[in-house]
Amino acid sequence: MSSRTIGKIVSIGVNGIVAEVYDSLGSYVNTADGIRFVGEVGSYVSIYEMGRTVIAEIEAVAEKSSIVNGRELSKANSNRQVFLNLIGEVIDGKFFFGVSKMPLIFAEVNIISEKDLMIMLEVGNEEEEMSDGKTRALLLPIGESVLFSDYLVKVNIDKFFGFHFAVFGNTGAGKSNTIARILQNIFTKTDYSARGAKFIIIDSNGEYHKAFKDISQINKQIKEASFIVDSEAVDNKLEIPVWALSADDWAILLHASEKTQLPVIKRAIDIARIFYDKENLDNTIKNHILASTLLGIITSSDSSPSKSDKLVAIMAHFGTAEINIDSPLETGGSLKQAISIDFGKMKDEEAAIKFLTQFVDQELIGRVSTDKEVIYDLAEFAQAVEFATLYEGSVSSQRIQEYTATLITRLQTIKDGIQGKILSKTQYNSLDEYVEHFVGNWQIIDVDISSLDDASAEVVTKVLAKMLLDYVKHKEHKADMPINFIIEEAHRFVKEDSYYGAVGYNIFERIAKEGRKYGFLLGISSQRPSELSKTVVSQCSNFIIHRVQNPDDLKYISRMVPYINSNMIERLTYLQTGNALVFGTAINIPTLTRFDQARPATDSENAKITEKWYVE
Repeated sequence: MSSRTIGKIVSIGVNGIVAEVYDSLGSYVNTADGIRFVGEVGSYVSIYEMGRTVIAEIEAVAEKSSIVNGRELSKANSNRQVFLNLIGEVIDGKFFFGVSKMPLIFAEVNIISEKDLMIMLEVGNEEEEMSDGKTRALLLPIGESVLFSDYLVKVNIDKFFGFHFAVFGNTGAGKSNTIARILQNIFTKTDYSARGAKFIIIDSNGEYHKAFKDISQINKQIKEASFIVDSEAVDNKLEIPVWALSADDWAILLHASEKTQLPVIKRAIDIARIFYDKENLDNTIKNHILASTLLGIITSSDSSPSKSDKLVAIMAHFGTAEINIDSPLETGGSLKQAISIDFGKMKDEEAAIKFLTQFVDQELIGRVSTDKEVIYDLAEFAQAVEFATLYEGSVSSQRIQEYTATLITRLQTIKDGIQGKILSKTQYNSLDEYVEHFVGNWQIIDVDISSLDDASAEVVTKVLAKMLLDYVKHKEHKADMPINFIIEEAHRFVKEDSYYGAVGYNIFERIAKEGRKYGFLLGISSQRPSELSKTVVSQCSNFIIHRVQNPDDLKYISRMVPYINSNMIERLTYLQTGNALVFGTAINIPTLTRFDQARPATDSENAKITEKWYVE
């Protein structure tokens, strides 16, 4: 028995592994590595066997009293039992998570040596030397071990940031500070600096800019950009190309019903792309749509003056060379004259109908759709929606205008509100050009959406994610420009959706499944993990979990997150602010980690109630 030996295994079964501490031992032992406590919950022990060393964690300690003649002896003669959770094994100087087989009954249990502890905790070389004598970082220190005060917790950079990760915890537990501190640590290295990094933060509460605005003073090679919704400055004003929004995005913004209003939105996008395409000189489809709509208005039950006003308005915005208010008719005069009102009726309704009918081609109905990228602004889209409503009424039901009245009202509200400042034509001629400007030469991009309502914030987040995914997918070389897309308050956006909308899929689930191979990686931060998409969470390879106390969230974490057991779940309920359990593929074992305060800190401090209440 060595100086590290504290007991032996007495039970291996369905209730786990139990070891009995020798009754000759007190609360601590003196080892070659210094004084170590005996049976400390959360500490590690080793079990030596031929060819391997099994590493276990002490999950619990209990008293086992000896019984003589049916009576318990005094506590001086009682034994301690420790309950062990097997972590992994050391073979040939390397640590492997998980065990190949159970240890043997009566095997001795030892306090872990400093050597085995380092083998278990270390994840490889911290740096690699380059040809010019400088070094490139391979590991990133993220915090200090709570149990081993002298040990810096490090993660493998490729395995952490090259995969999706998640940060969970109650509000005020330290999530935003953890993310800010980790990113600050990345950019402290000045030789072989992380100039190629791209971190895009969806800043739901407007708290990250404070932590990164002066980062170029610490490292001159690193730049931060902040895009703000209501900024007066052109360079950092958040703008989303209105022409990049899909039918699904508009459905979210306008709260559109699936059966009656969504088809109109789809048609409006098609009409906008067809009529605002300056390169399309073939008016055949335009004339078919325009003529069908105008005929639908003429044959509707509206009053003649109302019909005339609509006809003039439509042709003023969407008229073509062949169909416009000045188009000549066979009977003489113009189309404008034919639809003008004389004693409450149109002057020559029959001539107008005959003229327009020649442009209607039923074979073109299926072709009234295009995926071409066409530039237009929000006002033009609003006109396209009104046009689409009339067109749908001409080819289906004239009651469509009743069904879409609320849609058009909501769209007008968006035009007049803060959303109208975001959804713009922009100065860019293509999505690639827009994304290249957005990504720019910055390493940290803070997208402040704190002033947006939930629906608008969701659309901005989804549209940016979709554009960035499409952009990296079309690059010549896969994963040539890795982008880490970090979403604060992710439960607001990365939701468990049963309705996938017009695009037929959840963009975040697609990123979770496909993004890694293109270098588009998610980082999700949430105080309500149970509301997140199960698909997205299941694709995360690394987790940082702060204090969580909600029973639904704890149950969800235990079911969805790998590498976690009931003992770890129990710990999550009483973690101190700033402490978190870190585990996943980038670190050997689940490690309780203390994260330092970000410097500068995020703008997320609690309200100082007494200071604000009690004033002179």
